[in-house]
Amino acid sequence: MQKTVRRDSIKIMSDLLQNMQEPRRMTHLLYSSNLSYKQLTKYIKLVKDMGLVQEKRKPYHSYVITTEGKFFIEMELKRKEKIKSY
Repeated sequence: MQKTVRRDSIKIMSDLLQNMQEPRRMTHLLYSSNLSYKQLTKYIKLVKDMGLVQEKRKPYHSYVITTEGKFFIEMELKRKEKIKSY
């Protein structure tokens, strides 16, 4: 029997931001994030309100990571390394 590991909110946001390195539509994010539509909209609103993501309307409705979002990913990677070292 495999043990299921749940992701915490920071890991989910980090994974979501990783998927937004280039402009991504909501459908692509839905499939790649492994979240329900309701969860995805909650996390997109959260990262957007934090200034980690920018919403684009042209050439199509999409989301793209900001420089603050890239910094967030770097900090998450450092956090993960610290946890592994203990």
